Amino acid sequence: MSQASSGAARCRVCAAALAPGSDRCPQCGADQGAEACPHCSGVAGVSAHAELRFRCDVCGGPRVPVTDARVKRSGREVPLLQKARAAASARSVWRAAGIAASALLGFEVFLFAVLLLVLSASFGLFAAGILTMAPVALFALWAFRRARSRGQDIAPALDAAWVSVASDVARQTERPLTASGLASTLRIGESQAEELLALLEVNDVVRGAVSPAGEFGYAPQLRIGAAPADEAEAAAHALAAEEEAFAAGRAAEPLAQRTAHVDPTKR
Repeated sequence: MSQASSGAARCRVCAAALAPGSDRCPQCGADQGAEACPHCSGVAGVSAHAELRFRCDVCGGPRVPVTDARVKRSGREVPLLQKARAAASARSVWRAAGIAASALLGFEVFLFAVLLLVLSASFGLFAAGILTMAPVALFALWAFRRARSRGQDIAPALDAAWVSVASDVARQTERPLTASGLASTLRIGESQAEELLALLEVNDVVRGAVSPAGEFGYAPQLRIGAAPADEAEAAAHALAAEEEAFAAGRAAEPLAQRTAHVDPTKR
């Protein structure tokens, strides 16, 4: 975001005037809080998505936006986001294969019906029809089953990625983190932020605390001492695996339905 001589904020893409506090250009729609995408490495904004929650404006990969530039990401969410993108891509491929096989099966059924009208029904004709159509039908069913299976991998990976980024925000907060503060940082509603904070408390990332002003929030758990670099790296990988396993265990009530809808007041 650039500043004009008059002090008014302007779009970093088209230089159109922006309203105070606006994070998206009203003229070209460019996101003003752009970060490097973990998938395509392009510096681009994000847009809300019904399933991926937020996706890159360039490559369409899932992302977790952070509006506070002071927050340093640990990077643990990157492999989780890549896993979610791979699952979504694989689902699309298997779904397309299932549709193509279904179309081929329909053509074979039509051709078999025509042969029955032209030729007299015989055991050989029925056997040829079954041997021809059965493999295609089985492949179509298998492809749709694979597509469904891969689709079920998307939500747990996204849940773990959001928990990881929320952990980064919570660990770097200087004051007790409130639901409204986390909601503003991650561009989600307060109810979704409250559920993320509850998950962080269960994972012993934060604990309930009261600020000097008497406001209840969540403070990061205290860490005593510093671990060596290799131990810190191993701990980061272990925590990422734990977050993914924890989110997968909550697949019956995924966060996808709780973070997919963006509160316009928080944009």
